[in-house]
Amino acid sequence: MQNQIVINVDPGETRVALLENSNFSELHVERKESVSVVGNVVKGRVSRVLPGMQAAFVDIGLEKAAFLYVGDYFDNTDPDASEGPRGRGRHQNRRSQPPGIDTVLSEGQEIVVQIAKAPIGSKGARITSNISIPGRHLVLTPWSKRIGVSRRIGSDKERKRLREIVHRLKPDNLGFIIRTAGDGVREADLEADIRYLESAWKNIQLRNAESVVPNVLHAEPDLPLRIIRDAAGPETKRILTDEIETHRALEHFVTEFVAEPRPTVEHYTGPKPLFDEMNLEAQIHANLERKVPLKSGGSLVIDQCEALTAIDVNTGGFVGKRDLEETVFKANLEAVKEVVHQLRFRNIGGLIIIDLIDMESADHREKVYRALRDALRADKSRTNILKISELGLVEMTRKRTRENLVQALCEPCPNCEGRGFLLSGQTVAHNILREIRNDLPKISGRKIAIAVSPRVAEELLRIEEEPLAKLAADLGREIEIRARPGLHQEQFEVEALDDGPPVETELRWLRDPAEIAAEEENLAKTKAESKQATKSRRTRGGRQRGKGNRGTSEKEKGSDSPEEKKGAAPQENEAATTDLAPVVPETETSLESPSTRPEAQKVEVLDATPEIKAPESNEASDDSESTQNAKAPEGSTEGPPDQDQATKISTASDSNSPELELETPKATETTAQALDDTKESRILPRS
Repeated sequence: MQNQIVINVDPGETRVALLENSNFSELHVERKESVSVVGNVVKGRVSRVLPGMQAAFVDIGLEKAAFLYVGDYFDNTDPDASEGPRGRGRHQNRRSQPPGIDTVLSEGQEIVVQIAKAPIGSKGARITSNISIPGRHLVLTPWSKRIGVSRRIGSDKERKRLREIVHRLKPDNLGFIIRTAGDGVREADLEADIRYLESAWKNIQLRNAESVVPNVLHAEPDLPLRIIRDAAGPETKRILTDEIETHRALEHFVTEFVAEPRPTVEHYTGPKPLFDEMNLEAQIHANLERKVPLKSGGSLVIDQCEALTAIDVNTGGFVGKRDLEETVFKANLEAVKEVVHQLRFRNIGGLIIIDLIDMESADHREKVYRALRDALRADKSRTNILKISELGLVEMTRKRTRENLVQALCEPCPNCEGRGFLLSGQTVAHNILREIRNDLPKISGRKIAIAVSPRVAEELLRIEEEPLAKLAADLGREIEIRARPGLHQEQFEVEALDDGPPVETELRWLRDPAEIAAEEENLAKTKAESKQATKSRRTRGGRQRGKGNRGTSEKEKGSDSPEEKKGAAPQENEAATTDLAPVVPETETSLESPSTRPEAQKVEVLDATPEIKAPESNEASDDSESTQNAKAPEGSTEGPPDQDQATKISTASDSNSPELELETPKATETTAQALDDTKESRILPRS
């Protein structure tokens, strides 16, 4: 097997890729702000003892207190050793039930521990008092005097040889475990490893006597050196890195600590990024997908949740030839190999459930189980597999010591908060109608505006227009719908528009608003500017409050002619009219009689801010500016002056099938900015 280790070092981030026979098997990522703490030996102080859980919390200097289980304090057997626990020489007095945690630990007590698992999510680090310091060929176990040998060294003769060498060279008060990498190494290499580990332990003891709490007594080396120490073996032929200082450190480490045959260490200086040159970047993105295709046409679907990881096997396009059972068997054989690759690549740990395709043959189930077990031999993480159940499920566990790849590289979606879905536009529209019906009586004034996302505005105007009109008639209010691109699909705003008492605007969410806390701060910063802009628009007479047309001349306002009284009559039904959809703040809404409605509904939706314009009545003038100030003809409805980028929708609440026309001219940046300046908003917590 020809293996390679590819190391990409960028400012603030280091990535290490393990290639086995040109197959991208593992990816390790470490960033400057989140350096791995696994393996560090630290001096901490017990902050809390929990007899009911037989555990204690220890302050080791991290954000959250570390968790120490009673079993990790007394005894722990190395899974890679055939004999000899990593405990404190208690192998002759093992107890099925260890003493209570409160009998050996108390609050405020100082203790030396090692970090076994990094903090993951909301959980703190997992620690153990059974310290072990890894070297290239050996692992030092200072609390034990025994010698263990890795189970992966299969030759009895070699196991005996290694045990005799270590027994002859080691100090009497220390124990060692011979790693798989020690298979076949020379006595001189083992002796050098023993001296290095003995020196490291003496330094830990010295720092423990001199340091305060909490403090790091021994830190693991950087990621590239850790990978070379733990993963490089006789089958590793090449180490490639793109950073000169890392190249020098690797050359020194390989020369001093790696036995023959040593891999070559190369410095990459090509024009393309190293991971692109090796075709690794594309594979990283592909292996982060939920659905993983198989070569035969089948697929895996991987879902990671808090409790477990579920992997579903599908045949997909793989239909086989003749025999269904044989087709299913081959699909499962291919799937389990890819499952192991995905577990290693994504570093998935904890409880794992594999839902295989149902197989009737017990022989086929056994062969698939063996194939899974054999594929896991290349995985250095400890695993435990149960037989395939009658339902075709495989239950297994894999040791978890650090974040998986998704946790390291990704974050929850800000739109759906990691749920994987949003409430549909129609669902949000119905929720808004219910909220308005419940809360509208609390808002003073006869005219309100509801700002929603364009998707929800479309639902309200096209599908829910009749219920909205009925709601306005029932409540005796005029309701205006505004499409605002800046709003989340599950978010809406309510604002009073008439000249009544001021009403504080509420920003309502149909779910937890924690994810948009930053938006509240930004809105607060622009508060003064928004007020000034609103004041300026009022001064220019560019805004109508629904009580009358401010564009009308003083002469017309004072006219008592019967024609004017007759033309203004429709405004008496203002409370029973639903006025839908100015998109920009300057847009005003007019009430038109049923005779001026279009005969057909037309809807056009663009990516830009939707703007909606009612068709002009037959009596209205086409383009003359002077007609805006002219007296309204008898029987017509007087509306506001025309404005660029204006949006109008008029309906009558007494119609069973209101029709409207939506035009969507392209919105400008000025329009969008004016929209944001219409009012102030604040974020309210969900009740």
